[in-house]
Amino acid sequence: MPEKRRVAVVFRSRQEGPWAEERLAGEWYRLATGWVLRCPDAMTVSVLKGDVRVVRQGEFGVEMTFRLGAAVPGAIHTPRGSLPVEAYTHELQAELTDAGGTLSWHYEMRMEDQDMGRFEIGLDIREESGS
Repeated sequence: MPEKRRVAVVFRSRQEGPWAEERLAGEWYRLATGWVLRCPDAMTVSVLKGDVRVVRQGEFGVEMTFRLGAAVPGAIHTPRGSLPVEAYTHELQAELTDAGGTLSWHYEMRMEDQDMGRFEIGLDIREESGS
């Protein structure tokens, strides 16, 4: 079992407007091929072999993988069912260590050949004191 560290996470997102910010508590794991961030009842973010995979829980959940320079299929889950989407990632930056780091990406989302807009995501992950 990989060693976990308690972390504080600032999750920022925006779509053509001001940044929305969410503060979360999580667990940070180092794996042989990358990293996993688990924020119970909110989301799990995996950074493995250059891909970023996000699974968000809640009334409107998300399962998406982001790969630089590629369009990757995913899904948005609503109370009425799942909707297929596709994300084309323009930028992806990861500066990660055992104690956390920063992760950001910019992407375009499409649903059924319709442009859903450009999005920016940023995570600031910091080990909590005393872990």
